[in-house]
Amino acid sequence: MANNEEKKPIQSPRMIMLSNGQQVIAGIEVSDGSDFIRLSEPYKVRIHENAVDSETYFVEERMSLTPWMFQTVDKVYSVHKNHIVSIGMPNQNLTEYYNNVRMGLFPSVKKELQPLPTKEQNDKSFEKAMEDMS
Repeated sequence: MANNEEKKPIQSPRMIMLSNGQQVIAGIEVSDGSDFIRLSEPYKVRIHENAVDSETYFVEERMSLTPWMFQTVDKVYSVHKNHIVSIGMPNQNLTEYYNNVRMGLFPSVKKELQPLPTKEQNDKSFEKAMEDMS
């Protein structure tokens, strides 16, 4: 993304249920006469289930958004209408979460990866720590 480029909220994203069972949230564009729907900045909705306990069989559900296609430079993807089961309006909380994720308002979970220190670097940092203590 260029420095002068700014991500703007998509006015009314939609939830899309795909025929493979995936739920996707994205801005959509439909052209008259086309068999395709364009998805702008789609994110896959992932549901994480955790059993609360084995006695009551309650399940706690959490949701996260991940890019629909990883490591791509495209912002818009075409999906054939035959692969869409349903389209719905997300609630306000999900819409805000989606826009915040898209605009990068949440810090990355993974920080920049650093190479593992060598044995020599570990020995030097240990020696320095020992010197600082004395």
